[in-house]
Amino acid sequence: MHIDEIIVDNRMRKDLGDVTQLATSIKENGLIQPILLTRLTENDLVHFRLVAGHRRLEALRKLGVTELNHAEHYLLREELQDDEYRRTAIELEENIRRKSMTWSEEVLGKQKLLEVYQRIYGAPIPGQPSRTVQQGLKPAGFGVRKLSELLNEAVGSTSQDLQMAALIEKIPSLKNEPSREAARRKLELALKIQAGTHSVHMAKPLAYKILVECESEAQQIVLLTQFRSAGLKCQAIVA
Repeated sequence: MHIDEIIVDNRMRKDLGDVTQLATSIKENGLIQPILLTRLTENDLVHFRLVAGHRRLEALRKLGVTELNHAEHYLLREELQDDEYRRTAIELEENIRRKSMTWSEEVLGKQKLLEVYQRIYGAPIPGQPSRTVQQGLKPAGFGVRKLSELLNEAVGSTSQDLQMAALIEKIPSLKNEPSREAARRKLELALKIQAGTHSVHMAKPLAYKILVECESEAQQIVLLTQFRSAGLKCQAIVA
């Protein structure tokens, strides 16, 4: 089937987002979920109507794919041909049910993705020429920069998320924070307290002992982990 045979009309979703990023993923890993089509007969001519997968269709078009193969690129649902309500329901349900990952799932996912690609391509080799994912060549090692290119985001942003993923593995309670920023603030506070540069409710040192009052159990866990990682002896006391 030629890609131009597919009719796309009256879509509820107008903003397709970053199709380039999706196209890169399809180029690297193939189309994981085929688009969904049904037949459309007008004036004795048979066309195909898009039911679900508008972003995937445009990503294939961006990659220069013109001939679509059944099962690989699309699935055909004959029973939806004359059922506009069912077609609309499927389109809406696909978009509404698609649940975004939490911030912690996203950063841990980036870490896992980096590990997977390094198993495929190896880690970066110092001094070896770098090649981008978009060039369609097998990268000479896969590092943070190539991951940021794949995700179409700034290198600094990818690097910070990978650092946060490593911290979450050491301090699982950070996942309970509502955002990346809240988790970073929690860590910064703990480090400032550890360094003695932050004003908190403390008793004066008595025989080299310091009492730190925590506002919540989550903060207590973060502080205990930070203190112990610095080689300090500490104990939680429930008031």
